[in-house]
Amino acid sequence: MTKLYSIGEVARILNIPIKALRNYDQINLLKPSQTDAFTKYRYYSYDQFFIIDVIRYLNKTLNVPLEDIKILINESNGIDKLLTILESHQDHLNQKINDLEYSRKVTNGLITDLKYRMRNPEKIEIFEQYLLARTLYYNELNVSIYDLDKYVSRNAMDGFNKNNNETNVMCTYYSISEKQADNHLQVRGFGIFSDHKISGLKCKILPEGRYITKRFLYSEENLFTALSELVQFTKERNIHIDDHAYLVSKMVNVSVASKYNYYMDLQLLHLLHENE
Repeated sequence: MTKLYSIGEVARILNIPIKALRNYDQINLLKPSQTDAFTKYRYYSYDQFFIIDVIRYLNKTLNVPLEDIKILINESNGIDKLLTILESHQDHLNQKINDLEYSRKVTNGLITDLKYRMRNPEKIEIFEQYLLARTLYYNELNVSIYDLDKYVSRNAMDGFNKNNNETNVMCTYYSISEKQADNHLQVRGFGIFSDHKISGLKCKILPEGRYITKRFLYSEENLFTALSELVQFTKERNIHIDDHAYLVSKMVNVSVASKYNYYMDLQLLHLLHENE
């Protein structure tokens, strides 16, 4: 008579949770060799130990979904079908690896940024910085700064950003002349900087050069004030500037709980004349 093993014995011998074995039964992946009609106790044959071991390996080590394993262990499937399933699983793993690598890269950037700001606390000030050319991929907008949160999504932008080396940096831009004309500040675009082409978004090159920058703690009123101060700063020094103002910030700052705790940089491009 073939020796049978209770579900508890199988769980102990193969170091597998009883819950997993019951799940295999429920989804018709692996039925017990026998089930007592009266007690409903499950019993497994020794030959099933091998199948259980294979299932666990495919699911826990190779991360193959249980539904795919049902197909893989079906002896009636040909090699072509098995190859298709494994290649599809390979594609899934590659995408998961890419996603994890991106998450690791962003996390490393957040850690580096926090350590830097611990050593160098943020200062509210106007300064000039030289920046290399940057490519902004953005959605065109025409909304008030007070309504911006209704129209932007970090998650949507982040989805475009997986292969981007400059992670976690977003940008909105504004027209200085429009603000001066009616004292209203409309967001003209919201996007991210990327060194890879992003389909579905408009593209704008922020040229290499000197940028007059105001760092400030964000609020809509502080943005108005920062832009006014920057424009006044450039007028007093006869600095020619481009009409666009770029508000640059980290997409995520894990050390703050509100957008009003974000430090942001408002940047105006210094248009150099021949005598400068």
